[in-house]
Amino acid sequence: MVIENRTRVRGIACRWFGWLVLGWLAGCATGPAIYDPIRDAGFQGPTLAAVRERPEVFLQTRVRWGGTIARVDNQRKDTWLEIVEHPLEDYGRPILADNSAGRFLAQVPVFLDPAIYAVGRPITMVGLVSATTAGQVGKYRYTYPVVVVEHHRLWSERRGPDVIYVPDPFWPGPGYGPFYPWGYRPGPFW
Repeated sequence: MVIENRTRVRGIACRWFGWLVLGWLAGCATGPAIYDPIRDAGFQGPTLAAVRERPEVFLQTRVRWGGTIARVDNQRKDTWLEIVEHPLEDYGRPILADNSAGRFLAQVPVFLDPAIYAVGRPITMVGLVSATTAGQVGKYRYTYPVVVVEHHRLWSERRGPDVIYVPDPFWPGPGYGPFYPWGYRPGPFW
């Protein structure tokens, strides 16, 4: 009878140990990585300046460009965005600086709400260079490269870190000095 209890306990312990190992292994498992062409750090494509110089060479070439939205124009079947180009970080977010290689037009095959895709919002897109078109920036004649967008990402505004004051447990908080509540009293040697 004692031997039967030991084998029974051992069987229960082995089952519990098996379930624990299985749970541990499942926690370490990862699924297949989802490819995001916007955040692809190794993306190599022509720059806007190169395409503006020789657009015929880069037709049907995949590009990853980004910048800030300057204008939104909704048509029946698509939306046209005029974007002021900015250099991108490794993972695709535009670096909002005072330098730009120019502007380009992005043809997005869906409706984009102008209240969400507002002027000044940062955006990054991946698409094919399809053509160039003439336009104007103010009264200046400008030739825009046109990108047919395959993927795009609208970026949210970056916030700075939240500063949280954590009081030191061995020192009084703000507004109190080390001599609180007695005040400063010079010692015999001051």
